[in-house]
Amino acid sequence: MSSLLDRTVGLSRPVPLAAPPSSPLVVACLAASRAVVTGVVPVVVPVAIAWILGAGGQTTWSQTLRFSASLWLLAHHVGLAVSGGHVGLTPMGLFAVPLAACWFAGRRLARQLDPCAERIDAGATRISPRAPKRWVLLAFALAYSAMVTVIALIAAMPGLSPVAWQAVPGGLAIGMTGGVLGAAAWRYSTAPRKGWTLARLLPMAVRPWLRPALGAVTTWLAVGLVTVTALVVLHGDRVMDVQRVLDAGLVGGVVLTLGELLLLPNLAVWAAAASSGPGFALGAGTAVTVTSSSLGPVPTIPVLAALPANGPLPTIGLMLLAVPLLAGVVAGALILQRPPETFATRLRHVAGTSLLATGAAGLLAWLSGGPAGPGRLAQVGPDLLNTGAAFGAEVALGAVLVVLAAAAVPDLAVRQRSRRHANS
Repeated sequence: MSSLLDRTVGLSRPVPLAAPPSSPLVVACLAASRAVVTGVVPVVVPVAIAWILGAGGQTTWSQTLRFSASLWLLAHHVGLAVSGGHVGLTPMGLFAVPLAACWFAGRRLARQLDPCAERIDAGATRISPRAPKRWVLLAFALAYSAMVTVIALIAAMPGLSPVAWQAVPGGLAIGMTGGVLGAAAWRYSTAPRKGWTLARLLPMAVRPWLRPALGAVTTWLAVGLVTVTALVVLHGDRVMDVQRVLDAGLVGGVVLTLGELLLLPNLAVWAAAASSGPGFALGAGTAVTVTSSSLGPVPTIPVLAALPANGPLPTIGLMLLAVPLLAGVVAGALILQRPPETFATRLRHVAGTSLLATGAAGLLAWLSGGPAGPGRLAQVGPDLLNTGAAFGAEVALGAVLVVLAAAAVPDLAVRQRSRRHANS
């Protein structure tokens, strides 16, 4: 009887929606620590396997861990001080590791702090997911940056020392970007899939420019990637010769190939920068453009053997100069897909799209380059200002041509109808 009464009383009590969450600050710090661990492991494991199977007695286990940590720090654009120089060139594919870790951590953080999360996952409510407060995301990014800085301080070893002060802005940028995007992914997880929901994070005036700028930059990079692939195929014999000379073995060959794949986005940006005109450098006093190549000794990386030999390049390479203009045409076509607007409004969208494209190209040029070692290798990659300005101007030109053509066609049709009426 008492047990039945207890169950009856228990059923009459309101069932809580979820267990009361911990302090948001504690949850943010725990999420940051998980992001660090999740990001470090994919970098440490391949290096550790290579050490176990290959390096053996050449390095200690402690040095291997510190070297792995240095690679992970490099993904945050933290430079490495080496004997006689500095390494700041980061394989852009490596950026995805900590960024993805912070994205998952940010999404989980937002879900943990949402009191209706379980009901939303079960489909038991129409309440939209809630984003965490801004100060929580800032706390997450600051905690993440602090942990990155601590790792930079303890990862130093003879001949290789991370530049600790760069870990502060680098960790803050990765933590804030990944955390905000992850939280936005939870916030809009139940939103209708109409357009890019993350565009809601931007000011209203900027949103019309985002899609055209993204289309232009994507076209620019896609052709750059195709160009790099074509060069590797055409000069495959030279690439394989360098691979055989290195004689890295099975494990070393796998690690080397993985490193080259991570470097592939950098090479795509370099090829895209060449199509914009300024080109890129692979050492002080060197330059590669669509018209000529002037290179000194190239680092012994197989994929770099696909670069054009010194001297004038084939005339067919001039066709690449049309790529940024094509990117502008794509941007103009996307601007025209918007609801009917005045000519002046479309020109304003062209200007805004060009500004976003300029910033994106300059950022990609900066991320893809940097010092790669002592001496002449202190200058590698495209120039930030020249690449951004050239690409932005070419995108604006291509988009303006499309907008002008769209404005001229209706006028031409009106004039033709007027002539037909006059003749009749």
